[in-house]
Amino acid sequence: VWTVGNIGRERGSIWLPLLTAYGMYPLLEYIGDQDTWLHITVVVTGLVFDTFSKQWRLTPKKKRSATRQIALYTFSVLLFVALTSSYFYYNATLTNSDGEEIKFTEAVQHFFTSPIWLDVQSALWQVWEQSKQQGFWETWRHLVDLSDPTGQINAYKVLGLSATASESEITSKWRSLSKEHHPDKVHGTEEERKAAQDRFMEIQQAYEILSKKKSKRQRRNERGRR
Repeated sequence: VWTVGNIGRERGSIWLPLLTAYGMYPLLEYIGDQDTWLHITVVVTGLVFDTFSKQWRLTPKKKRSATRQIALYTFSVLLFVALTSSYFYYNATLTNSDGEEIKFTEAVQHFFTSPIWLDVQSALWQVWEQSKQQGFWETWRHLVDLSDPTGQINAYKVLGLSATASESEITSKWRSLSKEHHPDKVHGTEEERKAAQDRFMEIQQAYEILSKKKSKRQRRNERGRR
């Protein structure tokens, strides 16, 4: 509101609109809907600026040097990119081929152990071949699956199982590997104990990921029966 209000022949102080915006914050609890509250806040803040802060610009603005303008423009672009990236990082979701929505923050954590990262050439070739046969959206879903947003592909790899393994096979393999790689069994150097601890935690995380998959499948089946 303040930025737009200071364009052209008019100008105004930021303080009164800023205090108004802060004063509108408690209304969010009563209104409930964030979008509605945001629109009301913008309208009220704009009216306050227009009524109490705005005045004619009596002296022309000093021209900034080219260097300062470039620096200001660069800073503005970087700030916009940073804010936009932050918003998408914490709010965006990806949908895999099963129709499951995965938070972008979770997908990023699993990306560096995914097939598309570990074997780029092979993954991109698969995507290219599929794009020629099935079109953009199927290719996009395949690309999302290759990025392993849920971490399931890597979890099967850690446990040494195929993606078709049954729940009993997963549990049995997890127990076997947990027993084999338990840190208490290692009495070597500090590095060996650290490696054993990391391997043990990797096995636990893999089993946890596949257990979540099982729970989600059960919930979907229950909803389907209803």
